[in-house]
Amino acid sequence: MRSISLEEIYQSISHVSLDAVVPEDVRSQFNVAKNLAAYSWYCYPFHQVCEMKAYSTVEYALKQRLEHHWPFPKLIKKSISWGLIKDIGFSHLRIPLDVSSTEYSKSLIEIMPGLRNGLAHGGTTLHPGSLSTLRFCADFINQLYRNEINKPAREIKEWHGCSTKA
Repeated sequence: MRSISLEEIYQSISHVSLDAVVPEDVRSQFNVAKNLAAYSWYCYPFHQVCEMKAYSTVEYALKQRLEHHWPFPKLIKKSISWGLIKDIGFSHLRIPLDVSSTEYSKSLIEIMPGLRNGLAHGGTTLHPGSLSTLRFCADFINQLYRNEINKPAREIKEWHGCSTKA
C-alpha cells in the first residue's frame, strides 16, 4: 500500500474552498479545519479534530445565516425548509432528477448532529476521513450563502409575530 505524501494532502485540501460570498469569519474558522487536515499528516488524530472543527463551523455558519441560535438539528431543518440546502448542492451525490430534491438533505437533520456529537463527546476511534468531511462541510456552507432564503408563507407570518391560525 502506497503512503500519501504531504504534498498530495496539501493538493487535495487546496481543492476544498468556500465561496467569496461566505463571510470572512466563517471562512477563517473553516481554514482552521483545513490546517488541521494538513497537520494530520504529522499527527493522525488531527483528522478527528479537523472534523469536529468543520462541523462546528457549519453550525456557526447556520447561526449567522439564519440569525438564530437554535439547536443544531433545528438549524439544519430550517435551512432545508427555507430553501438554502438542497441535494443538488452536494458534490458527492449524483445529480438528482428533481433539482429541488431534499431527500438526502433531510437525512442530515439527524446524521450531522450525531457525527458532531460523536466527535465532541470523545472516543478512541481514529480514521482518515477529514478530507471527505471538509468537502461535505464546504458544500453545505457554500449552499447557505449561494441560495436565497425562501421561507414558507406560514413561517413568514410567524416570523413577524402574526398568528397563522384563524
